Amino acid sequence: MKKFIRILDLLLFIGVPCMVASLLIVSCQDEVKNTVTYTVNEPVYMPFAQFRAQRVAQPTQAMVNPGKICLYSSHLFINEVGKGIHIIDNSNPAAPRPIAFIELEGNIDITVRNNMLYADSYIDLVWFDISNPSAPVEVGRLPDAFRNIYPTIDNSYPIAEIDNTKGVVVGWKVKDITVDVETRHYFYEYYMDFASSADGGNAPTSGGGSSTALTGSMARFAACGNYLYVVNEGMLKVFDLSGQDISKIYDQYLAWNVETIFAYNSKLFFGTTTGMLIYDITDPITPKYLSSVTHILGCDPVVVQDNYAYVTVRGGNTCGQIQSQLNVVDISNPSAPFTRASFIMQSPYGLGIDGNSLFVCDKGLKVFDASTPAMVGDRLVKHFDDIAGFDVIPYNNVLILIGSDGLRQYDYSDQQNISLLSTLNVQAK
Repeated sequence: MKKFIRILDLLLFIGVPCMVASLLIVSCQDEVKNTVTYTVNEPVYMPFAQFRAQRVAQPTQAMVNPGKICLYSSHLFINEVGKGIHIIDNSNPAAPRPIAFIELEGNIDITVRNNMLYADSYIDLVWFDISNPSAPVEVGRLPDAFRNIYPTIDNSYPIAEIDNTKGVVVGWKVKDITVDVETRHYFYEYYMDFASSADGGNAPTSGGGSSTALTGSMARFAACGNYLYVVNEGMLKVFDLSGQDISKIYDQYLAWNVETIFAYNSKLFFGTTTGMLIYDITDPITPKYLSSVTHILGCDPVVVQDNYAYVTVRGGNTCGQIQSQLNVVDISNPSAPFTRASFIMQSPYGLGIDGNSLFVCDKGLKVFDASTPAMVGDRLVKHFDDIAGFDVIPYNNVLILIGSDGLRQYDYSDQQNISLLSTLNVQAK
């Protein structure tokens, strides 16, 4: 009898017509009801009015979960993942001084141009006047600038149905749901509930002169001239920053797996899980595809200097292959890039290049001699293995490093004797 029921279930699941199924056991009119219980992530909403209320500077707060970093003039801006932005007076890198905090729900990325700080806040783009960095003032907000931006989820449960009219999703509540379903629809109903999670997207040096910030290699924001370029859900979004009010002027599909953006010499370099894309922004409003170079599947930030792009490819976990690499890509002809050399890494994240020094966050921080790019991975100068490295910004002989254990800054004016300048540790969770 058990074998017979399993065969029936299989026939019903794969869509055998009711007329055939009825010959086996029961007519289509005699539908059997089952009770099904499963666990989902139920969205927690914040009303739009509360979410979009104007933000003002808060007293300094300890870092708990730092993410992206940005250097503008003598100040550092450090993202507190999903919570806001720390502002640090870094006029003396040996003694960085926190001066303010901007509370901003859903913030992940930041950049600065002409004393204006641009930041994401889940689905909105928000900008602040930082002429006085200790007292930033919210200037404007572009609602619905981004799509499918939801909080991260630390479990494998599906997402329950989201009603975007209720407000902005700012969290999840794990909940058991019990429903009555028809036997012949059981697999379909459960699959549709699970598949709804596919709509829950991101649950988790910029170019230019003195008026534009430097950002790390893990950035999804790049400000160039009067335009802000943003990577979001496989799309490249272009915003016009020339006026008081910001408008989105261009939307272009790049690739489903695009992760990071790096601007250099009127070009945009995109890191994806399968390779690097190069776009020309000579016409800044309509970026033009030039070329791409592929690599093994893995998480992939990129930085560029002169005729070479340096790409870390992190394998393992959700990133793809087991193997991790540092790739050196020859971009002397941006329309025909090719991989010049590859080197085995352990588990790399962000990286930065300045002159003959390449810095890679790989099981701490590794410093390589980049005087000969094709041999860089074989020329390890120093490995700081007692720290956590996520991303770096090298500038003016000072390396700014952010990681899960906090902020560290190093003097690399003497590559053979790199010295620690300062630390700002995270607060214990």
